[in-house]
Amino acid sequence: MKTKFQFIFIFLIACYTNAQNLSDKIDNIRIKYQIPALEIAVISSDSILEMGAFGTNKINSNLKITLKNRFHLGSNTKAITSFIAANLVLQGKINWNTNFFHLFPELETKQNQSKGLTLINLLNFKVPLSPFSYDTQIPESVITTGTNQEQRYNIAKYLLTQKAVKKNNDNLFLTNLGYLLAGLMLEKVSKKNYNELVNDVNKELNIDFKFGNPNTQNEQQTYGHNELLIPITEENIKLNWLLSAGNINTTLPDYSLYIQNYLQGIEGKGKQFNKETFEQLLFGFPIFSFGWFSKVGKDGNSYINNFGNANGYMSSVSIFKEKKIAVIIFSNLSSKSAKSGIDIIFEILADKYCSKHGFGEMQD
Repeated sequence: MKTKFQFIFIFLIACYTNAQNLSDKIDNIRIKYQIPALEIAVISSDSILEMGAFGTNKINSNLKITLKNRFHLGSNTKAITSFIAANLVLQGKINWNTNFFHLFPELETKQNQSKGLTLINLLNFKVPLSPFSYDTQIPESVITTGTNQEQRYNIAKYLLTQKAVKKNNDNLFLTNLGYLLAGLMLEKVSKKNYNELVNDVNKELNIDFKFGNPNTQNEQQTYGHNELLIPITEENIKLNWLLSAGNINTTLPDYSLYIQNYLQGIEGKGKQFNKETFEQLLFGFPIFSFGWFSKVGKDGNSYINNFGNANGYMSSVSIFKEKKIAVIIFSNLSSKSAKSGIDIIFEILADKYCSKHGFGEMQD
């Protein structure tokens, strides 16, 4: 009995030491790459394997961040929009092959009528559409004083007349416009605005997604920083135009619950959908599927990922299907340096929990 308790004690000490070593390593990387705040999580379908918060809410601040701090998701919003779309398909309010011009016939022209603007194509970068991002120049005459929803409609009307992006090497048309158009479709068939549709997700999954930059709503919250490490203190109006493509913020615990629902879903235990629908959302297309890019790690292990980058924040989320593990990293700095730090931390966490050499091994 004494030997047994000695073994348990030594095991607990080893676990604590390994956890401390990992936390120190991550925080050292954060400091090296000048990231004011960084949060990480590694989750399975039923457990939190790692979760931590490092740094302060903004540069030169003494206010340490906690797991109550919020981070902007950027493009990781796309998976949430696709989740909403799947729910409305399940409810019979729309189907994957519904054409945008069926709902908005007044926007159809000879130039765009043959582009195949179905909901499923819009959500999977399958449609040749014009570029649309945070730096897209929109004429003042297009921007009205109406609601955000009315502004998005007018911007869509304008952009549908512009030259399309070229198909990339993976046969994808990479532009946020598809998600803008899909968002308009979801709003019309549900008779709700996008914010209300996200709030429905909040209620269904018992989480709290919000919109915009966290610090503009609460100065104690997390500030985004540009590449010069200058805190961003104002909202970017274009984020409201890109709402369904990238303007949600969340806490790490809430986002982990959302991602955990996918992990449970591919086991047939998720909320809202059956296993087949979760499989479709995550793996339905080989290169990009409903907000998720297919990737292959350095050890040959395949996974899916999305990386968000908006208004001073970066976010990375990866799901390893075979290991049934997800790795999430939040940063409040948008720069090449921050991206490098995030990539290194991802490799450390993926190597420990998801590499082919075995679950749970920590590599030095």
